[in-house]
Amino acid sequence: MNIFIVGATSGIGKSIAEKLQFEGHRIFGFGRRVDDEINDNGISWIKMDVCKTESVHSAVKKATSEAGRIDVLIQCAGKGAIGPIESYTPEDIEDVFNLNILGIHRVNREIIPLMRNQANGKIILISSLAAESGLPFNGVYSASKAVLDIFTESLRMEIRQFGIQACVLQPGDFKTEVAQHRKIPDIAPDSPYKDQFERINKTATDKVEFAGDPEKVAIKISQLLKKRKLKPKYRVGSTIELIMPKAKTILPASWFEKLLMKYYKL
Repeated sequence: MNIFIVGATSGIGKSIAEKLQFEGHRIFGFGRRVDDEINDNGISWIKMDVCKTESVHSAVKKATSEAGRIDVLIQCAGKGAIGPIESYTPEDIEDVFNLNILGIHRVNREIIPLMRNQANGKIILISSLAAESGLPFNGVYSASKAVLDIFTESLRMEIRQFGIQACVLQPGDFKTEVAQHRKIPDIAPDSPYKDQFERINKTATDKVEFAGDPEKVAIKISQLLKKRKLKPKYRVGSTIELIMPKAKTILPASWFEKLLMKYYKL
């Protein structure tokens, strides 16, 4: 299959690209920090900035001229964000949503017409288990991924008539460079959130540092490619990460909130 992977230069996207290329698929990897390089026996790289419409258009045009068709689109590009909501400026939030939502949308707008002409295709969007709850000091990131999930629920129903399937995959924490590139708002030295934020930020960074291998996500993606029909949502993560969304559907809202506050020591 011809597979386009957006955000393939590092982390989860890189693991997915390497695994699927090893399995014999032709992979086109897109990222901001690569130069165009078409390979017949390896991953082909194409420069793309998902925050710029013209860059997306040009990159997809280059890839499709080489590939001829696109069987699967996997979107991994995204930005982490951590900090008290009050500290974020509107511009900070726009920056996160521009990548995590509008960047996804720019790519979809280029790819869906191509898949429609083929009457076939799969779109897999990398979301996050953080989308399932408004986590303290992760509200902006959680909100962006929750929007992505709802966005995809609507998209699935709209494009099914054209033979195109879409789903989200929600990973938990995996060992990637996400902590190095998180959006963190300016927090004043006298901020009433400062102590709590610093503790939670350190815990979140340590969790990623000692988290599992992102190859586990790549294995899940490989399994999804073999499915005839995609469900709306899939998850991959640790046992406790997978329990939390289920607990939210079972427990009264106030109980679940207390559980989160206890977990985060608030």
